[in-house]
Amino acid sequence: MPVTKRSVSIDDQVARAVENAAEQEGVSFSAWLSVAAERRLRLREGLIGVAEWEAEVGPLSAEERAAGEGLLDRLLADDAERRNA
Repeated sequence: MPVTKRSVSIDDQVARAVENAAEQEGVSFSAWLSVAAERRLRLREGLIGVAEWEAEVGPLSAEERAAGEGLLDRLLADDAERRNA
């Protein structure tokens, strides 16, 4: 996969936490940040999709929200398992 180099500023505490997490997971600082950014973008897309759907159809019920949150938890867990395999 092609990569783009960027220079970013990160809070010192966040940078230390990322360094520790990346080391524990056996990946580079950049790889860890890339995966975190990908997850955040997917979550953002999902939230936008839900907001658009609710604007057309109306708010989700508590049951629908719970089902969606359960599905999201499973999908994120599956994603984490694939990355760690």
